[in-house]
Amino acid sequence: CGDDWVRKFNELSTSEGAFGVGSSNNFREALKSLPVQECYRKRLGNALSALSSSTALDFEDISIQQVAGLLRGSTFLSTDGNDDVNTVELQARTLSYLVRVMPRLASNPRDLFLAVQLPILQKLKLGAFNNCGLAVRSSADVETEFRSLLSLDFGEQCKSSMHSGEKRKCAFISNDNDTAAPNNESNSNTIHLLEAAHLARNGAVRAQHGAVIYIPTEKNNNNGESTEAQVIGRGWNHDFILDRSKTNKNKIVLHSEVHAVADAIRHHGEDKCFDELFPRATIMIVELESDYGYDTCHPCPKCDPLLRAVGITNVLHTTPRGTIEELDLSPANANMLCNIFVSMPLSAACQEQKIRCKRLERAEGCPNVPSPR
Repeated sequence: CGDDWVRKFNELSTSEGAFGVGSSNNFREALKSLPVQECYRKRLGNALSALSSSTALDFEDISIQQVAGLLRGSTFLSTDGNDDVNTVELQARTLSYLVRVMPRLASNPRDLFLAVQLPILQKLKLGAFNNCGLAVRSSADVETEFRSLLSLDFGEQCKSSMHSGEKRKCAFISNDNDTAAPNNESNSNTIHLLEAAHLARNGAVRAQHGAVIYIPTEKNNNNGESTEAQVIGRGWNHDFILDRSKTNKNKIVLHSEVHAVADAIRHHGEDKCFDELFPRATIMIVELESDYGYDTCHPCPKCDPLLRAVGITNVLHTTPRGTIEELDLSPANANMLCNIFVSMPLSAACQEQKIRCKRLERAEGCPNVPSPR
């Protein structure tokens, strides 16, 4: 592409040379003449060739996020006519390098969804997944699970107003009515991660975090049957405008965790959440890396005591390594509601949802706790 551009620029240039009066126009016209798709292919091909010739054959110096970024670049390739075969080949080649960086993908292709964001994977050609070293077709169950995850659609219903307090209905929808993912804990965690990632994209603040609070799959002691995981609260990072008559701050950033906690209280009631649901719940927290990967997002110093205060001690979160990390915040400590760094964001989140929290109001008697009203 570089040679093509230089040739076109020289054709357009006048005797005044590269820095003549018409240089800007010539530069712009030369850029317009570039074959965009060919440039995409050459750039991606050059990057992959550089990887294949790298002395780091064990790929220790190459991150999952870097390869995920290349995979994102492959989604810009055309799939029209003869381009389709070349696109599938390049995408499969890029995926094969991801398998080399994440060897476990060869036996557990589901983990691909922990490393690369779902919208990127959904833009890839299906043929690319079958020719890259992923064991997608190792068994009927594995292929069904993979295709079901790939077809998930959390829909427009998740995008309700952040400040209206309206209920957010984000149950996942499968585009493929003929396949359903096998019901197991690992698959459930992956689905909750993908939903939290979808919620994170609603955020307009710098750090895009999403959170889903859910009751994990549980076995019935009477008949031994397992219950499906139940989502009870959803949230994402966003700004909340404060009432200047009650505080000297203009706004507060509500983190995904506190947003999800208030969301659960609104939908299920304070007493049921604190007494029954929160002690059994797990929270999945996701941080997006650009629009293609994930980053580490364990609870911050404010959200850690918040979760302990409401009784949620089991935490799962994403990492840039394509894994789900588990944290145990035990023991729960309801007295932490007296902590100003807990009470202030929870109070704001309850105001946004237009709900009352009696436990938070009782904490008004604690030192340094502002009124939630």
